[in-house]
Amino acid sequence: MSTLKANKHAAAALKEDRERDKIQAMRDYEAETLARQANMMRLRALRLAKENRDAQATTAPRQAKKKTVIRAAALTQARGRVRISS
Repeated sequence: MSTLKANKHAAAALKEDRERDKIQAMRDYEAETLARQANMMRLRALRLAKENRDAQATTAPRQAKKKTVIRAAALTQARGRVRISS
């Protein structure tokens, strides 16, 4: 009889250990998932900021170049015109 009780006791202890391991494994999994998501959000924010800087850097010279082209065209048109004064 005592061996039967010992076996049941050992089985119950083993079951409790497995339950604790299961809970700890779930906590570890959730912590890793949160860490991964936080890292992805951080990297995404960095990427978006870089893309924004790059977009602004490429549009700024184009706008300046466009203004100079428009000014140059206006000057050449103004030079080509003959003013008649009355």
